Amino acid sequence: MEPPPSLIARLPHQNLAPIDSVSRPLQPARAMALYIDGDNQSPAIAGDLLASVRDDWGLDASQVVLAGNDHGHALERWAAALSEVIAADAILTLRVPRTPDAADLALILELGAGMERHQRGPDLVVVVSRDELLIHAAEAVRRRGCRVWVAYAQSEIPPARTTLPTLLLPAVNPGHTHTKPASASDKPATPTVMAVPVPESIEAAISSELAALAHAELLAQVRARCRKQPGGGYLTNELGQVLHNLGLTSKAERDRFLKAIPNLRETGSGSAKQLLF
Repeated sequence: MEPPPSLIARLPHQNLAPIDSVSRPLQPARAMALYIDGDNQSPAIAGDLLASVRDDWGLDASQVVLAGNDHGHALERWAAALSEVIAADAILTLRVPRTPDAADLALILELGAGMERHQRGPDLVVVVSRDELLIHAAEAVRRRGCRVWVAYAQSEIPPARTTLPTLLLPAVNPGHTHTKPASASDKPATPTVMAVPVPESIEAAISSELAALAHAELLAQVRARCRKQPGGGYLTNELGQVLHNLGLTSKAERDRFLKAIPNLRETGSGSAKQLLF
């Protein structure tokens, strides 16, 4: 005879069906690991960020990775703000080329390298960025058993959509966004900045893998939200609206997504036009 539902939660785990890594309860975090996109978030938020994860949550830093192209001395100012409360030897600062997504890719490489260590810690991984590429990587790390949050400053620019817990920091005061310390004596010593070029082969491989992951997840959501037509496809008008609601707000983004679907076919015309995939 099967036990009543009220007793199921008290049964030993070995009597229950196994759960996968996505649903397995995560261990309480003992420390934090920050991955900061210095090209995406202003160093003006450093105080609020550290006040939340360090003072409010009581977590010290096990690791900080800061990446960016140092436009406007952002890396220098980030490092100065962080080193006021975090030991310099815990901060890894990476200067990347001024190419699209270079900071994201550098952080993704470090995030992948540190994933097992963060699982063992266990650490609270905080990804400080609004960028879609980096946030999708954070979601992938979460699915592999890490506790992951996203953090960014409030802004009119819409962030990437995510199911990860999100720390929304106060909007940056434009008057302080590009303020550089008056002199070297006004700021603490900053860690050495390492120039880390991202090889094209590695960049292409990482970008391709994450893009495929994001595309597969988005495609699954599209299939779930769109009504399948008698012909087996999806109406293009409805498909476009669903993709817009899922975050592909420009026609160019939607076209890129659709072109990446294998064996995509088109049928019908006008309002009856369908895409089959």
